[in-house]
Amino acid sequence: MGKYLSLKRQFENMDEQWKKANKEINSLLEQGMAMDGFEKHYAEGVIMQENETEPRVGKVLNREQCGAFVKMFPDLKLKVLSAAYGDQVSIQEVLFDYTNEQGEKIRYPEVAVRHWENGLVVKEKFYYSS
Repeated sequence: MGKYLSLKRQFENMDEQWKKANKEINSLLEQGMAMDGFEKHYAEGVIMQENETEPRVGKVLNREQCGAFVKMFPDLKLKVLSAAYGDQVSIQEVLFDYTNEQGEKIRYPEVAVRHWENGLVVKEKFYYSS
């Protein structure tokens, strides 16, 4: 019985660790520090995908893509509206607010689904209207 309770506590602690990491990523998004969350909490082989486009594989490629997006819109503001948790999966609804290259104010919601392993994001898919 003692070994069972010990293992159960270990799994509960692991469960809390990735949820805490997810909350930190969301907080960093809202503070304009998305790349800090990416560097700390994403796996080297992370797979990221926008809607049904071809997935991007690897932290290097995804770092370039994310960094380019952030630099393109210096007034980008992100607000996490809600978050939900499942079995090593987190889902967040994020509101994007920025000015595009034509000077138009853009505001749209996006849903990001993150899959977690060993406390790191291994897959993230973004769903939004295009």
